[in-house]
Amino acid sequence: MATVTRVNGSSTRVGILFTPNCNAYIITVKIADATAVDLQTQDSYVDANTSLIGGVIEAIVGEINPLAWFVPAASSGIMHVIMDKSINDATELRTRIRNIGKPTGSSVTAVGPNAIDISGTTVVAASSITVA
Repeated sequence: MATVTRVNGSSTRVGILFTPNCNAYIITVKIADATAVDLQTQDSYVDANTSLIGGVIEAIVGEINPLAWFVPAASSGIMHVIMDKSINDATELRTRIRNIGKPTGSSVTAVGPNAIDISGTTVVAASSITVA
């Protein structure tokens, strides 16, 4: 009986994030001077009595259409997103986010009912994920 010698593995290695069907990014929402936006105050559901429709988180999610996202309860401005393969570049994602709510000819944005500037937002490819 003939046998085939396996010469290639699955490329899986400890300590390396593999995303064969998606891309993972860390977005840090910042105003133009690089100060992080406290996304807790920009949530669509600020408290039981107030609903901030069209806030920063909702605007970003609506623009980039992630497969999944997570926003920690912190003032860091960080969003974790999982994107399909149609977005495979952090620069493209950053540009799309920085253009949300940007008037023609302006260098800053005004997003949501509180007119939050997100023109200093940064995006990096994630190097790991934690699921809890």
